[in-house]
Amino acid sequence: MSVVNLAERIRRGEIAIAAAKARGRDVTGWEQHLETLKREAIAQELPPRTWFAEEIRDEVDTLRAVVICSAVLEDQFWLIIDRAFKPQDNRAVYYPDELRELRTKTPEQLREIHKVKLAFPGCRVIQ
Repeated sequence: MSVVNLAERIRRGEIAIAAAKARGRDVTGWEQHLETLKREAIAQELPPRTWFAEEIRDEVDTLRAVVICSAVLEDQFWLIIDRAFKPQDNRAVYYPDELRELRTKTPEQLREIHKVKLAFPGCRVIQ
């Protein structure tokens, strides 16, 4: 039996949920499990010494954004899952696709990137 990575499990789960919904099945439990897998995938990509502080969910309990605390940055920031979500505060904004690149940075580089993100809300890390 092959081991399926988390991203593939999420992809397969989304396909299965869509198919089951098309047949009129109740997929509430599946959707909850998929949300757990997505959160686990995000947590695996976080830079060292960070943790979830707050979750923002919509009316059907879908994860939209997370406030992350960082010991390295000595600050909190937004991790935006649903790009339609617009924070109404002055925290820096990060996106899941940036996390892999951020994991390769030194603490000093992370602090410099964070300063830029605070100065330019919504900007993205590309290198």
